[in-house]
Amino acid sequence: MSEVLSQNQIDDLLSSLKSGDIAYSELESGSAEKKVRPYDFKIPKKFNKEQLKTLSIIYENYGRVLSSFLSGTLRNYCEVEVATIEEQRYFEYSNALPENILMGVLEMLPLQGTSMITMSQPIAFAIVDRLLGGQGEIYEVDRDYTDIEVTLLQKVIRDMSFLLKDAWSNVFEINPNFLRLESNSRQSQLVSPNETVVIIVLKVKIKDVEGDVSFCMPYEILEPVLEHLNTRYWFTARRSSDEERVNNKKSLVNNVNSIPLELKVILGKSHVSLKEIMDLQAGDVIPLDKPVTGKAVVMSNKEEWFRGTLGTLRNHVAVRIDQVLLEGGAINGRQSEQ
Repeated sequence: MSEVLSQNQIDDLLSSLKSGDIAYSELESGSAEKKVRPYDFKIPKKFNKEQLKTLSIIYENYGRVLSSFLSGTLRNYCEVEVATIEEQRYFEYSNALPENILMGVLEMLPLQGTSMITMSQPIAFAIVDRLLGGQGEIYEVDRDYTDIEVTLLQKVIRDMSFLLKDAWSNVFEINPNFLRLESNSRQSQLVSPNETVVIIVLKVKIKDVEGDVSFCMPYEILEPVLEHLNTRYWFTARRSSDEERVNNKKSLVNNVNSIPLELKVILGKSHVSLKEIMDLQAGDVIPLDKPVTGKAVVMSNKEEWFRGTLGTLRNHVAVRIDQVLLEGGAINGRQSEQ
């Protein structure tokens, strides 16, 4: 960001120009000077902007899935969004982690190697509090986790790891496999200290509690899929995925339409006593609550679907559908001439 001059500095600059202390040529040469960013050739950048942008899209999708998962699990509204995504060396990331932080180690099969998911203490304690029936309030504590807290959080982080499969599905098919949970960042050696890693930080808000969930992915894991990490491939894969969903929907509709249903035609109803039923003989007549010219009701699964007229078709007893009903018997106004 360029420096903003105060009014006093502007006045001093104008005064210097008028007095001749500063020449216009000096200002022009200063403005034309190019800014140079230092580059360490010993540790070259391994990810371009396009690849980092695609990773950002992947984890934006993951944030939406994670938000729904946490909201359902904790019975509380949760917000998740991508805060930052950057390339670092592993020792820089590891040294910046606090000592008391939960770290889940997971695989992303068939990719080789392990990655890490971390959860800050405010979010971890809020999740534990909600799971144990609390309000999920803010706890200003700095201590190790108890065995009960570790057990509860291990299940939550394992489920969070499995959600990566859906987030990555448009780019590359992975099968996340949760390995273990660690709570000491100083003892964890995921990769060599100088290995390049990508850090994706998600801002998580649960009620009034805010914290971070971050992912640390070494270059050795992402190297086989670097060619897939571009927006062109992303949108091509998305179109293919949309076509697949349309085909699946058509197949599902066809399968549902082929499910057999039992239809019952109700001619009418009558109330008789048990003695009258036991005294029935061949040729007896049971009076119904509908006239002969009344409409028969066609039912399926105890719901009235149609009304029709009794008759015969090719020497078989049949019913002609005259009215189509909605659930509960409400007439929708459509008529059928079948």
